Amino acid sequence: MFLKNITKLSIILFGLCLLFAQLYSGHIHPYRSFYHEFAVVVGVFLALIPLFVFSREKLIVPAIAGSALLLFSFLGLQSLLGLTLLTTIYYPLFLLFCTALAKSLGASWVKLNGNADDLCQMFAVVYLLAAVLSVLMQQLQIMGIDWRPIVMYMSNDGVNPIRAFANVAQPNQLALLICFGFAALWWLLESTRLPGKLAWCVAVFLLWGLALTQSRIGWIILPSLFVLIVYLRKTNAKLSLLGMLSLLVIYASLVITLPTIAKYLGFVVGTLGERLGGRSERSVLLQQAWAIASAHPWLGAGWFGFGAQQVAVAADFSSTIYAEHSHNIVLNFAAELGLPFTILFFGILFVWFWKHFALREAHRDKSKTFILMMLLAVGVHSMVEFPLWYAYVLLPVGLMMGAAHQLQQPQAAWQISRGWVQASIAICFAILAFAWVDYHRVVNGFVAFRQTKDYALIPKEKIQAPRWTLMPDYFDYFKLLLVTPRSGMSPEEIQFVITCSHRFGYVHILDKLAQVYVLNNQVDAAKRVMQSLQRLHPIVYPEYYDYWQSLAKTDERYAAVFATMPARNAP
Repeated sequence: MFLKNITKLSIILFGLCLLFAQLYSGHIHPYRSFYHEFAVVVGVFLALIPLFVFSREKLIVPAIAGSALLLFSFLGLQSLLGLTLLTTIYYPLFLLFCTALAKSLGASWVKLNGNADDLCQMFAVVYLLAAVLSVLMQQLQIMGIDWRPIVMYMSNDGVNPIRAFANVAQPNQLALLICFGFAALWWLLESTRLPGKLAWCVAVFLLWGLALTQSRIGWIILPSLFVLIVYLRKTNAKLSLLGMLSLLVIYASLVITLPTIAKYLGFVVGTLGERLGGRSERSVLLQQAWAIASAHPWLGAGWFGFGAQQVAVAADFSSTIYAEHSHNIVLNFAAELGLPFTILFFGILFVWFWKHFALREAHRDKSKTFILMMLLAVGVHSMVEFPLWYAYVLLPVGLMMGAAHQLQQPQAAWQISRGWVQASIAICFAILAFAWVDYHRVVNGFVAFRQTKDYALIPKEKIQAPRWTLMPDYFDYFKLLLVTPRSGMSPEEIQFVITCSHRFGYVHILDKLAQVYVLNNQVDAAKRVMQSLQRLHPIVYPEYYDYWQSLAKTDERYAAVFATMPARNAP
């Protein structure tokens, strides 16, 4: 009984941190999800304390935790080979360690509890509560009501289209959260913890919120969950087929009629045609990812290298958006880690999924079905976005995978003594404290630039890199902002601008790089940069077209570049 009680306490501690991560409204530049990810990481280490401080149990390390450690090792290899700077992957390495730990925590919960019911119950309650509260927040946003700091404010002028995103701050991420809410409803219904009629009414409310996000990911995830439930219906017969079909019809109706409904409610959204058509940004990102993978087939371009490579190749493709991910996890791995490792990594995951979820008999345990529903939603979303790059998605997924592994293969695990776990907890809390302080140094640097028009007046101590930092690239960015393009720059100065501009391919940075090239007699390079600027920032490009047109009237070098720039209204 004691072990079950501390297991429940451990699960509750993590659940509270996860709920906070979904509902907290603070998003501060430059790493806007910092607090949300920080909360979930803290949740993992808090959850370890009752298990490995108040008991003598050992940490169960399932074999699937090796996938995170495999990726950890490969990033280390890339660093040794110079493909990735170690200083730029501190956070990914730490989060991969946390992922392996989360998988171990999920497996340990199942072993100590004898099943995954309490774990699934926690996820169901947290995600359903977060989804319902987020939809309520959406109502405040479409009404233009200011409830800061509890709810993120969204300006609603009744003219410009808006996409309500609650406190998640990204419509597609909110759509994933709401889809988690549907899986949570299924669990609570199957566990007889929620009456069917009430569950149906809550589902309709969530469908309204999902429609408000105007996210196309819901068009794929919901039917996928429907097909899964129908396939497993003989073993999970509490859901009415008619009830599920009615929900799909209601959702389709809301998606189609939302522009009309919005008009009567006083806000504006994009039309269904606009959501279906328009520029195919993601298709270009996928083409770029494949081109990068083809150019670096064996070891990849380096972790987190997609953004820099995209800046380098953007001029060769049609217009898209500047991104630091390819919006497809498989192609992103291929571009950054190479084809052999990508095939190996996803091959391991495929075999694991097949072994744990492919057989229909495996779903007689409703916990495994619930976990599969959650992983299916994340997997589908990962084909068009990058949800697993957020710790508040990655670590819960790790917990679920560890739990599923322990349910299926309780003997396929290693064990770590509590002394090592306690030492890891202490060290990681120290790292988290340093990360908090270090991040706020960067935040203060950005604040200093925003508050001062003359950058030369900014105190150096606010923007100069400290001796130890987990975010050295942002201090390089501060240094780049102080650079003024001029003739006669040294090769070292030019190279610094090039390297930093590829890391931060923002529109004003690419403009600065082009001017550095122009003023240092590299006109051809400047021409390519301005083509890349248009391809990556087509919406704001007209502003820079006009600016360069004025520069061309006073300098022949600018005129030579302007003559080859894409048209002002280039698509």
